[in-house]
Amino acid sequence: MSVLSERIKQYQFGNAGHEAILNIMLTSSHIRERLNSICLEHSISLQQFNILRILKGIHPEGFPRCEISERMVERAPDTTRLIDRLVKSGYVRREKSSADMRQSIAKITKNGINLLAAINERIDQFTDNFESQMGTANCKHISEFCDNILKKT
Repeated sequence: MSVLSERIKQYQFGNAGHEAILNIMLTSSHIRERLNSICLEHSISLQQFNILRILKGIHPEGFPRCEISERMVERAPDTTRLIDRLVKSGYVRREKSSADMRQSIAKITKNGINLLAAINERIDQFTDNFESQMGTANCKHISEFCDNILKKT
């Protein structure tokens, strides 16, 4: 019996596509929960980690909220609130845009960089373990399958 069947207590599926989509959703949820638990050890969410990662990529510059939203792995309608929490915690700061004074630019702080480094150690352990268990070739196949899904659906 498959993990999917055991987990959702369903043993027949409409077709192979239906079963595949449910498997992808279940697997995505499982991985997201594991990564989120790593982030929660440091009192931030996976989405906030993603924002810090995005801002670190452009450091010392920053991005406006709309640019951050476009780059997020999981799009969030509440990006402003997520950034607000990071600002309140001292991991991000906001500055007025020199091009448009109505717009604010979010920039990662030194504390944010340090937090990101600490979380990345655990994330790297998780991804290294994943690759070790799955095998490099399988990881490449998974990436190819996922890329194909994104292109064709």
